[in-house]
Amino acid sequence: MMGGIGMKLLGRNSFQAVAALALLLLANFPARADDGEDSVFCAWAQQVAAGTALTANVVTQTVFDDFVKSKASYSPLTVQQYWSNPVAGPDGMARVVSCKMSTAERINHAHQADSPDGAPAAAGDESCDKVHQEVLTALLNTIPREDLAVAPDSLRVDREERTYIGPMWLRPWPFQPLSRDADGLLHIHSRALYVPFAWWIPMPDRFKGAHYCHLIAPDFLEAVLRGEIPAGV
Repeated sequence: MMGGIGMKLLGRNSFQAVAALALLLLANFPARADDGEDSVFCAWAQQVAAGTALTANVVTQTVFDDFVKSKASYSPLTVQQYWSNPVAGPDGMARVVSCKMSTAERINHAHQADSPDGAPAAAGDESCDKVHQEVLTALLNTIPREDLAVAPDSLRVDREERTYIGPMWLRPWPFQPLSRDADGLLHIHSRALYVPFAWWIPMPDRFKGAHYCHLIAPDFLEAVLRGEIPAGV
């Protein structure tokens, strides 16, 4: 559904315009296009998470250990992407997409000269659950009400679980993006790793300015909303 968003968002000068166009594009992309090596979903997530119109390159990792070792980079702006926790079956779609991205401050430090009017390249950091809010809004605006198997008022986007070191971001694994509470509400979960780009943090600069998110895979969420596959909780 979102396979081409990042490539379509060139030349926009405001985050609001980026977000609005992204929602429009979400409505027009065919389902089941997300969890492939050619997906650029995490480039779009980077735009949302940092409030930037810059379009990141995407490196899709297919081996967990390689993803763990990988890092986002900022010049050129590059994000790492990994699909995981597939639904049971020979071609089970991924339940989770993990994005390794950069903070707004890190992007601005690397791209100070990219804006002719002197405006910052990135407006500021948003949470991983903000990405979920954008995805859910797009899906609910796209799926006809008669095709929804899950009532919108039974859905909750929970605040991200924020961590500050890699092992905490990765455990427990696999990440579980959905849960159901005693009242029957379906909760959408995210987990963040956030390391500010700040001089006072006692670590090498290459580790600073990291903003990582474990997110629900949008195709999986759409399939759950349509009742095509069970939520599994």
